[in-house]
Amino acid sequence: MEQKLSVIMASDVVGYSRMMGIDERGTLSALKRHRHELLDVKIALHHGRIIKLVGDGMLTEFRTAEEAVLCAIEIQREMRTRNSDVSSDRRIEFRIGINIGDILFEDDDIYGDGVNVASRIETIARPGGIAVSASMRDTLGNRLAIGFEDAGEQVLKNIERPLRIFNVILDDSESRQPEDASGSALAAPSARIPGDPVFESHRTILYVSRFSNLSGDPDQDYFAAGIAEDVVAALSRFSRLNVIVQPPRLEPRPVGSPTYYTLEGSVRRLGNRVRVNASLTNVLREHIWAERYDFDLVDVFSIQDELAQSIPAALNVKIEEAERQRVLAKPVTALRAYDFYLRGKHLQQSRGPEDAATAKAMFDAAIADDPKYPRPHLGLAWIELHKLKWNESVEIDTALATAFECASKALQLNPIEADAHWALGVIHLWRGEAERAVGCYDRARELAPYNCDLLAEYCDALGYLGRLEDAIRIGEMAVRLNPSRPDWYLWDIAASKYLSGDYLGALSLLEKMTAPGPAYRLLAATYAQLGRFEEARSAASELLKINPDFSIERYTSRAPYRDKALLAKYVEGLRLAGLPE
Repeated sequence: MEQKLSVIMASDVVGYSRMMGIDERGTLSALKRHRHELLDVKIALHHGRIIKLVGDGMLTEFRTAEEAVLCAIEIQREMRTRNSDVSSDRRIEFRIGINIGDILFEDDDIYGDGVNVASRIETIARPGGIAVSASMRDTLGNRLAIGFEDAGEQVLKNIERPLRIFNVILDDSESRQPEDASGSALAAPSARIPGDPVFESHRTILYVSRFSNLSGDPDQDYFAAGIAEDVVAALSRFSRLNVIVQPPRLEPRPVGSPTYYTLEGSVRRLGNRVRVNASLTNVLREHIWAERYDFDLVDVFSIQDELAQSIPAALNVKIEEAERQRVLAKPVTALRAYDFYLRGKHLQQSRGPEDAATAKAMFDAAIADDPKYPRPHLGLAWIELHKLKWNESVEIDTALATAFECASKALQLNPIEADAHWALGVIHLWRGEAERAVGCYDRARELAPYNCDLLAEYCDALGYLGRLEDAIRIGEMAVRLNPSRPDWYLWDIAASKYLSGDYLGALSLLEKMTAPGPAYRLLAATYAQLGRFEEARSAASELLKINPDFSIERYTSRAPYRDKALLAKYVEGLRLAGLPE
């Protein structure tokens, strides 16, 4: 039996029995055609997986809430076009219900509350409409620029508790959820954004234009559209972005309006090769980032998958870099919560104690400005965790307790904040709670699969847990996806290479670091294992300059190695390098 958290879409045909009674052969033929030409295609494009067919009904699993809803919207809109010239008594219309929850796989069948709720929601959806659970609504937030109508709490058959249901608004003729105080943080902007929409606070706006098909072949339009859809679905999982599938208005925006960026791209087929260009510009149309991707045209879907990883990962990094530089140019007196947080995070990159103290002041100021903003609490948690990771002189239980309190507060403010689950994973790791740590890391990766810093940190955790091959693979993925990877990515991969006995491989990575800082510890051990003792002593000396209180005893008493033989291998190198006991 396998259990996991999934997004389930349930669909069936409205009035199917009545239609079969009128024209059984024609109904079956039409349903098969719609499934083959429309549903199967859209589900594949959005990385869905059909897991059960029952007569006119279908259950489909998706990786993300965004992919499920985008797929459902495209199906329902296309069905309207297909039914436009069909008499009302012969039209095939689908009801669709979507839920996020736990599902169980056993004996080629699926069970669980997530499936049951999705199936019951589907029964109350409008003909040709889409209904979603409140958990789906909260997960999506504002990210897809779609509207929702609050259908209130509903009592569903065989479901013990009443559930709040929302209808997805497919066009402007449908009623729209009114803004109110209770839902202002989640209020969705108009589907067409006629004016400046209301965005979720503390998020940078990213407009994504459709990728242009430059191949001269209209048959390639689907490929260009599919790339944009995949990229949007992946970008929507970054909690610091409002992702809008539409270019911004070109006229100047009012002073004080949110900063925004625009992603544009093109696709060109050149014989058996495909070239994809992507570029990011800021509000002033200045280029922030551009990249060209070339592929052999072997598997279209694998190309889309690769781009759906690479582009969002690069944008997440480049937008945060640009936002930090924007904020650093502001006077402190002009900063608000989001700006205080970004400035604090910038200071965290320096490992000096004075910068750490100033970063803490920035995070405290952000919380004072907006107590409901979760990310400054995470900043405070990481201040404590860095003390442990860099082997500073600090009381470990106190540091972990403080970090746990801050990370838990962030998670309480936003239960789907990936970075909060990640920080809790680090805390459980250093408490020696391996299974809970892996669970937190995995949940963080479900919410933000292409967050490069998260991948690199998971590499570090897997090394401590003895899963060295997995650690190296995930660390190398982080390096590949991040166009501006920091030095500590290399440190994390090098640690697992060292522990696996690949000292030359570890050294090749460490020597690429421009400022090793605390990584001089690993560099010293690596040189020593290779018999290069003079260089080992030099690296040990550099470590003691930045951390005079370092001792092997303190390191061994803290480091969360699950396999003590791996810890012994590390300590052997530290002793050979002459570091103090």
